[in-house]
Amino acid sequence: MRLTFLATLLFFFIVVFGQHNNNTPKVRKSSNKQQIDSALVLKFLKTAVSLELNDPAKSLEFAERAKNMAQSIRYDSAEVKALELMGSNYSRLMRLNEAIETGEKVIETATRYGFELDIAFGREIIAVAYAQGGDFDRSSKLYFENLKLYEKLKEKRLLGRTLGNIGADFIEQRNYKKAVEYTNKALEIGLQTENWTLVSDQYNNLAAIYQVGFPDTEKALHYYTLALQVAIQIGDLQQQGINMLNMGRFLGELKQFDSAFIYLNKSLAIFKALNNPIYTGDCYTAMGNCHYLNGDNAEAKRYALLSLEIGNKYGIIQTIYFASGLLHRLSIAVGDSAEAYKYHYIEAKTMDSLKSLQGNNELFKLEFQYNQEKIIKEQKIKQIRNYFILGIIILILMSGMAIVLLFYSRQRIKIKNAILEKDKAESILKFKSKELSINLMALLKKNELISEISQKIALLQDADSESDIKEAARKINSEIKQNSDDRLWHEFSLRFSETNREFYEKLLALFPDLTPSELKLCAYLRLNMSTKEISDLTGQRTETLEKARYRLRKKFSINNSENNLITFLTQI
Repeated sequence: MRLTFLATLLFFFIVVFGQHNNNTPKVRKSSNKQQIDSALVLKFLKTAVSLELNDPAKSLEFAERAKNMAQSIRYDSAEVKALELMGSNYSRLMRLNEAIETGEKVIETATRYGFELDIAFGREIIAVAYAQGGDFDRSSKLYFENLKLYEKLKEKRLLGRTLGNIGADFIEQRNYKKAVEYTNKALEIGLQTENWTLVSDQYNNLAAIYQVGFPDTEKALHYYTLALQVAIQIGDLQQQGINMLNMGRFLGELKQFDSAFIYLNKSLAIFKALNNPIYTGDCYTAMGNCHYLNGDNAEAKRYALLSLEIGNKYGIIQTIYFASGLLHRLSIAVGDSAEAYKYHYIEAKTMDSLKSLQGNNELFKLEFQYNQEKIIKEQKIKQIRNYFILGIIILILMSGMAIVLLFYSRQRIKIKNAILEKDKAESILKFKSKELSINLMALLKKNELISEISQKIALLQDADSESDIKEAARKINSEIKQNSDDRLWHEFSLRFSETNREFYEKLLALFPDLTPSELKLCAYLRLNMSTKEISDLTGQRTETLEKARYRLRKKFSINNSENNLITFLTQI
């Protein structure tokens, strides 16, 4: 499973680098120095990629240099690519917390620059780190997020790779049914798009599933063969060596030794050429086991000693363990108890070291998961606190706005009431002014009439007979009546109409059957004149005026005191 996971990682970063090479945006500046710096950034990136498999620490160093220079010249895509390489190398060095932090930086930076695919690559870096930490739930969740994006963008190559990653997660969890489902989906896309690296990876995964999960020798050999054929077709030497090693081991278990030795020798030659001590030691151990199973103890011991030598030289504990175990069994077979004891001691010692490493690894996974859960919990608490603070701020702002609106509304009401009071006072003042003018006019007319009568009475003193006096008195009485009625009313009506133009129109509209005398009485009453005042002004008897007022109240349907009649008329 370790080899499957390594192949998946390699494929992921090959694709990422290819995406950037195909979509490299221009640098923001165009000076000669800028162009030289950008070329140097690309050189650092290529060096980092070439060192990823063999020297991740050195690759990380070049990726950091590329990132820093890209930031200084604002080379956006190169900055994101450098961060992705850094995340990859942190995972290879098992610095998983740093890998996750770097993946988050990739997402943040890619979001700022609008690089949608790089956001998904950032999620994939985080997912790989979670998978290495044994947290397959979180890694699968991130893979499924990427699936949605790739489906939306119709990125079939990336979609196939992600389906393959999910399948690899299911293999690690020994959920082989789901592993087959997703691996086949990824394989189908790989064949459609002629993405042979993806195809080879999925064939290898299917072979592992049918070798361990659903034991089926024929299918396992079939998929190992297909994976090897594709690896040879695309010229992937390391993948060829891995597939040949797996084939040789599997054929050795099936006791097909001739075929097993052929594949193991070819695999050994490849890893010697690649100067890869881990896989070279694995090849020696596999060769020794095949010879042991085939009954050739001498050859088995020779290859086991070669494997042990490499393990001791490079400090590869797993290689030492398997080599010493084989030598222990060979010593027992030939009856060499001293050698058997010696190799058993080495085997037991390395077993303790392996258990310690496995224990440390489990402890690391638990610590990693604990730290991640703690970080997520702190983030949630911080988010809740921020929401609470935001809610308080919004509440304060809304309360402030409500207070301001209430104050503004009250002020508007006060201003409106003040304007209404002012208009009312002005209306009353205007009415009183009109009333005063009409009363003054009536007084002037009365004074004029009295003056005329006084002059005529003075003439009576010169009358010759009683009959002349009576005739003159009759004329004076007639003139008084005429002035107190028609002439005075004419003047009053003229002035009243000038100042109360709408009164008669509204009154007649409401009560069209009013007589002229009733209209006159309404006009006097509107001026708030009493019955006595109207009698003095018109010369009519108070009893007559009271009857006229009663008839008006009846027409207006008013049955209360006289003030109601005056109030009614003043409101028209």
